[in-house]
Amino acid sequence: MTVACLHIFLRRNPDSAAIYTPPDTFDYEENGRVIEGSWRAMSNENMTSLFPIRKIARKPTLKAKEIKEELAAYFLSRGRVEWQNDCA
Repeated sequence: MTVACLHIFLRRNPDSAAIYTPPDTFDYEENGRVIEGSWRAMSNENMTSLFPIRKIARKPTLKAKEIKEELAAYFLSRGRVEWQNDCA
């Protein structure tokens, strides 16, 4: 949530928006044609805004598993909606 607030804050002010997201950064449409933004030309090696995330196994806690099972039981019984099996 904090990241979203910061993003909105930086985009709202014209001065910070010009630095944070210079013109033509994002894709836009002009006369029915999509003009690709400059971000598409960047390779993963050149992107410095996000740190690489290590790939490690993450197992849920016992409490998280219990909550998941409780929710599953509810949505398969009293919380069931008539169309849910059509979408499975």
